[in-house]
Amino acid sequence: MENELRRTPRIMFSIPVRIRGVDENGKPFDTAGRTITLNRHGACVQISGRLKPGRTVHILNEANDAEAEFRVVGPISPPTDRVGEWGVECVHPDQNIWDIYFPPSEEDSDAHVLLACRNCQSLSLQSLSLVEVEVLETAGLLTKPCMRCAQSTTWGFPQRSFEVETMTYQSAVKEATGQFRTLASERRKSMRKPAQMPVRVRDYYGEVDIAQTENISQEGFCFTSSRTYLVGQGIVAICPFDAANIKPEVRARIVRAEAGSERERFVYGVKYEPALH
Repeated sequence: MENELRRTPRIMFSIPVRIRGVDENGKPFDTAGRTITLNRHGACVQISGRLKPGRTVHILNEANDAEAEFRVVGPISPPTDRVGEWGVECVHPDQNIWDIYFPPSEEDSDAHVLLACRNCQSLSLQSLSLVEVEVLETAGLLTKPCMRCAQSTTWGFPQRSFEVETMTYQSAVKEATGQFRTLASERRKSMRKPAQMPVRVRDYYGEVDIAQTENISQEGFCFTSSRTYLVGQGIVAICPFDAANIKPEVRARIVRAEAGSERERFVYGVKYEPALH
């Protein structure tokens, strides 16, 4: 699954979906869920229930009512009670139900950031240089070509969010586990923006980790790493990190830790610490 999903960049983005198919006992099912990560060819989906590897299911994107057939590749992580995470791959690779443009995998850049065209509102995972990231963070807008508009338009972070899950899914999760919370579903003071960019993390023992963010906000960021960090652990970070133009480190703290969708990798939530006076 990992090799398949890496044919195009992968982003952590929560979109409510409905999944229909036939279970292990040959009975039809129709259940609510959401994406955890996705790209053009597939996704990691979280649902209340089990899927059978090799079976074909229909997935409906409830944000735009687009639907396509997906093949169940297999479980991403062991299920918690009856809630599990599953890797699925689109049967027809030319179909893109996410309404997001993904750049070809051979494109090289410092960061991938999900942006919205201010003219047509289309979403695109844009390849940006770190200079463009800095301009985006300060000015809030960039001028980039839009395939749908067939001209250069103004781009910024998406104004709409897919992180609000449907009551149907919340009810399903509550029924399955009583209480189930993840990094993507918890309430936040500021909206997290899906963005893949290099980040340098240094712990208080001097160990340095060059990792990649999954999303960012004014209060912190989320990153993946093969290293082990503990909740409550203090760090200093540079986000985004540019080896040619190193900025001052910022004090931060690990506030959440979860197993990632890839083997031996973890997802960490980081919150910036108040500046010392």
